[in-house]
Amino acid sequence: MGDQKYVPEKCVWELTLRCNMRCIHCGSTAGKAREKELTLSECLDVADQLLELGNRQTTFIGGEVFLYKGWEKVARRMADGGCLVNVITNGSMMGDAQVRQIKAAGLSNVGVSVDGMRGSHDFIRNVKGSYDKVLRTFARLRQAEVPIAVVTTLLGFNVDELDSLYEVLVANHVSIWQIQVATPMGSMAENSEMIMSPEKMSRITKFIHEKRFEQRLGIYAGDDIGYYDEHEMYLRNRPGTISAWLGCQAGLRVVGIDSIGRVKGCESIYSDEYIEGDLREESLATIWNKEGNFAYNRNFDVSQLTGSCAGCSQGERCRGGCRGSSYFGTGSQFENPYCCYPGRPNCGQQLEDGKQLPGDIDDRTGRNAARPGEGGILRSNDSL
Repeated sequence: MGDQKYVPEKCVWELTLRCNMRCIHCGSTAGKAREKELTLSECLDVADQLLELGNRQTTFIGGEVFLYKGWEKVARRMADGGCLVNVITNGSMMGDAQVRQIKAAGLSNVGVSVDGMRGSHDFIRNVKGSYDKVLRTFARLRQAEVPIAVVTTLLGFNVDELDSLYEVLVANHVSIWQIQVATPMGSMAENSEMIMSPEKMSRITKFIHEKRFEQRLGIYAGDDIGYYDEHEMYLRNRPGTISAWLGCQAGLRVVGIDSIGRVKGCESIYSDEYIEGDLREESLATIWNKEGNFAYNRNFDVSQLTGSCAGCSQGERCRGGCRGSSYFGTGSQFENPYCCYPGRPNCGQQLEDGKQLPGDIDDRTGRNAARPGEGGILRSNDSL
């Protein structure tokens, strides 16, 4: 690592685009594998490069991870190098072979996508019975003593199911639950009428805050939820700490790799505009450390904020929130449609009397915890 300024401590790595589902909210429009996806030997080499650069946490995604032959060997290489490793799956393929692979891989947990109760989940997944398969997957993982995590992606119609889903997850001994919001990219761009309205965001932050106090499972907000309302300090912190959002970490502490070796700051930004290099042409170190790469974050200046983010008192900290939800939600990298900060220009919201703004907390305290994926699953806008 040496004295490099930026360290890719967190990685989201798409092993394959191949998938056995065609979900209506899929940001990557998964289905068929990409032509010439990285071979197993190439993936093992990339794993070594990640470890050399100081990676500490990697989440493997698809498509469907279990459709990539040898995924567990790549995961094991990372785990043996001291990295915290997990996968996100749609939960439809959990058999004895997958359980053996999970055990061999040395995963910290298995993340399963659950997008509401039975009707909503099956509708989103485009597969009748997919919800029941998830419940069977939970049972198999519990039997194998594998920690279970869940990712839930919110659209306009499944927000009201959060309380019911919460009880299901608690009953199934889920340990971590990450909640995030669908953005109009990939398949979701064709179903934009289903996107959740920004007015519902305050309900979500309140829900996460309140359920965290029950301490029945760990709940974490995805990077596209917030920012800076009265609940901010309790949305993404590790137990025993408070936190505040301190900006998108893509290209600063987070790196994304797709199945043919293209590198971005974040795998939740499905746009070729954000590709910084190709691992078949350059090393990861060269791409990561190249002058001018990841400029949207490394060269960020508060003057770049646009629309209702321009002139915000939290602009230097927030930096426009999640880049993916900003870019696909407003067309600007630096204006977030889901911000619920009461002091935002033209926001029209007011804090209740006596409430303290999260921005008033000590920066050093927030910086200990308000980092993407710190306690959660490290996957924003996941739709797998």
